[in-house]
Amino acid sequence: MRPQIICHMMSTLDGRIDGERWNLPRNGRTVDEATACYYDISDRLNAQAWMLGRNTVQIHHAPHSFDHDGLPPTTRYDPFLGERTTRRSLVVLDPKGRIRYEGGQIEGDDFIAVLSEQVSDAYLAHLRELGISYLFAGRDGHDLALAMQTLGTTFGMRRVLLEGGSIVNGAFLKAGLIDEVSLMLYPGIDGLSGIHTLFECQGPAGLLPSEGTTLQLTHLERLPDDIVWLRYVIRRTASQSAKPH
Repeated sequence: MRPQIICHMMSTLDGRIDGERWNLPRNGRTVDEATACYYDISDRLNAQAWMLGRNTVQIHHAPHSFDHDGLPPTTRYDPFLGERTTRRSLVVLDPKGRIRYEGGQIEGDDFIAVLSEQVSDAYLAHLRELGISYLFAGRDGHDLALAMQTLGTTFGMRRVLLEGGSIVNGAFLKAGLIDEVSLMLYPGIDGLSGIHTLFECQGPAGLLPSEGTTLQLTHLERLPDDIVWLRYVIRRTASQSAKPH
């Protein structure tokens, strides 16, 4: 059984997530000071892991890249359980194995890398040398249902926070893998066309990524600095529920 997946995000009133563009709070505090409550709420959700996409991790945490040139893909797809010493783990969605790690932890959390079957044995050896756990998400790394199933059955994960960028969040939405949305609304409006939003799915104009779902509001709380915390449980129709978990 896969873990419960809660998409935990903060956005402006118009759903934009680029915090560097947000206007200042009305009380004279900085954006960083006002949004620190995001991490407090993350702790309150009591998850065993949080999950980010490769791009976010390389921008903020691990900027170096692994050189795969000339290296053939692995032929062994068994998950590897490395160091598991921290209260929470950081699950990194990195299908092509682009991140070169310098240690086994970020912000005090152990890594778990989610890979495609196209990564090299040399890359897997790099992860094992640092004690970094890994698992596979199918041939191209896009089988998110398989990856989440492995997180549940092999790694014992029961609840995971999805805190990705818009594309990663959109992929989980399209796959029917999000069970709850924890949304913190920041008192600001971006307004510029083209700025990343909470969920973005690539596909034809007629695609409806959340078709067959309804949202039930289960929690509403006003926080300091005029931030509002909303929790919605996602309910699925029979067709959505039939998607492999």
